Amino acid sequence: MQKHIKENRNIIYGDLSKQINLKYEFKGKNNIIFFAGGSRNVNIIFRGSNGVVFIGENSRTNGSIDVPSNGLCYIGNGSTFNGASFRVFEAKNIIVGNDCMFSWTIWISTCDHHLIMDCNTNNRVNYSKSVYIGDHVWCGQESAISKGSFIASGAIIGAKSMACKNCYSNTANAGNPIKEVKQDLFWLRDDPCANQWTKEQTLKYSNIPNDNFKYTYNQNEFLSPKAIEAKLDSLNTAQEKLEFIYDAIYCNQNKNRFAYFKDMPYDIPLPKYENKFKSLKFEEIDETKPQPTPPAPKPTPQPTPQEQIKLLQDKINNLEINYQKALKTKNHLSYKLGEALIRANKNWYKGGYIKFIFEVIKIKKEHKANINNNQGKAYQ
Repeated sequence: MQKHIKENRNIIYGDLSKQINLKYEFKGKNNIIFFAGGSRNVNIIFRGSNGVVFIGENSRTNGSIDVPSNGLCYIGNGSTFNGASFRVFEAKNIIVGNDCMFSWTIWISTCDHHLIMDCNTNNRVNYSKSVYIGDHVWCGQESAISKGSFIASGAIIGAKSMACKNCYSNTANAGNPIKEVKQDLFWLRDDPCANQWTKEQTLKYSNIPNDNFKYTYNQNEFLSPKAIEAKLDSLNTAQEKLEFIYDAIYCNQNKNRFAYFKDMPYDIPLPKYENKFKSLKFEEIDETKPQPTPPAPKPTPQPTPQEQIKLLQDKINNLEINYQKALKTKNHLSYKLGEALIRANKNWYKGGYIKFIFEVIKIKKEHKANINNNQGKAYQ
């Protein structure tokens, strides 16, 4: 894997040639972008320092990721966003699992953007909170996910809904504020609209046996957002946070890692994980150092005066040959007949074609006479 070192100790891990339509801007220092594989349409701005953005393999993130100082944004493998705004403010975190599907005009924010204060104490009451989204979550058009939300794996968020609390696995949730409207559901990426299903196709897919997206809570497998948050809060640098999310989240591909249901144990420690980031090998590309200047091309050897004279004579000879060929072409019968036809066409209204007949007879006679003369000279 490549490790690109930018100005102000900002770092990009990953093969940049695999990123399609990538945009990023570092305004601070010590920020990190990590690409697990190829991606599309990633647009990141680091407004401060010590931020982390982790982009999983084969993810498409149409929209923007805005990270001020000390924020972290993690997006898992295969997640797609048709128009989502990630606002990772006040040193909080947004973590999104694998295979999530977000529609357009969606925002996810850790902050209310303005302060709300208690009138009696003058204390702030709307502190920012992190957002956690599990695997295979579907968010409908113009929905929003606000601070402190946990959307468990397999959940559905309805269009124009405001998520502001826990949404459990395999449930449908809608409204502002959001509430659970149905349980025991799972969703698939198949799109009858885009594929323009016929009645026969609709009937064919009226029942689909599939257990891949039916989730089960297991306390020994559950990645508790509370435990993840506590660990991230205990780390000081962007590099430490990157290594933790790589080891504890990215390398944990357990299906039920973010599966959660009502009244299940929530405040539990993280499962054990291995330190796999340390074993990664990087090709370090330090773009802050002057790149070696490529060797200057060898000068082309100049010809000697004698060689220059010979080249000039060759050019003169070639011009003479080409001139003689041109004269032969101009004196050719077909060339003269073509010229006569062109003149006749230009003057057709003045009897040009009638004159053409007599001119053809004249040209043929002259041509025949020239041939006889040349043959006579050949015998002399």
